[in-house]
Parts: sequence; C-alpha cells; structure tokens
Amino acid sequence: MKKLLILGLVAIGMSSCSKETLDSAGRDVAQNIIRSYKWTDVVRVVKVTGKEEVRDTLVSKKTENSYLEFKKDGYAYIYKDGQSTSATYDMPTSRSMNYGGIPYIIKENIIQTTLKFTLENVTEATTTTIEFKR
Repeated sequence: MKKLLILGLVAIGMSSCSKETLDSAGRDVAQNIIRSYKWTDVVRVVKVTGKEEVRDTLVSKKTENSYLEFKKDGYAYIYKDGQSTSATYDMPTSRSMNYGGIPYIIKENIIQTTLKFTLENVTEATTTTIEFKR
C-alpha cells in the first residue's frame, strides 16, 4: 500500500511538469554551455539574394588574446587588440537567441555540441549568420 501511494505521488509530480518547464530547463543548460567557455573564432556573414556581401571576423584564433565571452549580465564581450566591445544577448528558448537586438535561430542543438554553434537571421532577401567556434 505504501509503495502504491508513493508511485501515485510521483505520477502526479511528473504530470505537473509543463512544456514551459522543460523548455526553460533546456534553455538554462544551453546558456550554461555558451557561458562556460571562451569563443575564439567568431565570423559574421551577410548574404543578399545568396551573394556574400559582408564577411566580418569578430574574433580570430590568429589574434593573440582575442575571444568572445558570454556573461551572465546579458552581454557578450569581445576582447581584441587590448580593447573590449559588447553586445546584448538573451535566449528566449534553447533554439533562439537575440544578439545585439536582432533575433536569430540557433542552427545546432547546443546541448549536443559544445564546440560550435551558428546563429541565423533571415529577413526578405538578406541572410545574416554568425558562427561561433571554440
């Protein structure tokens, strides 16, 4: 009888978990992964109607002491050539990020890969991607 009662309480507890709770947990894990390391290769590419218009290397392994770091304060800091700049970021879900005020879709499952992730924003004929590598 005692085991049946415990099993019933566990079942009620599990059924009370909403999809929002599960999504929030996935987002928290993804945020912890991106905040855990420094990103040493970050490239932004803008294509208009499929043609590359802009390629901007934000951070490069080739430059000493150059990296991007996501902090808990909601800013991504870029350290390069003894200078630092920042951009705001937040993650509404584990598959989306607002970076610098622009909404992006995260192409990879960050929870499964910790070495690289790509942001993509598509508006009409313009596609902007930002690739982050460790």
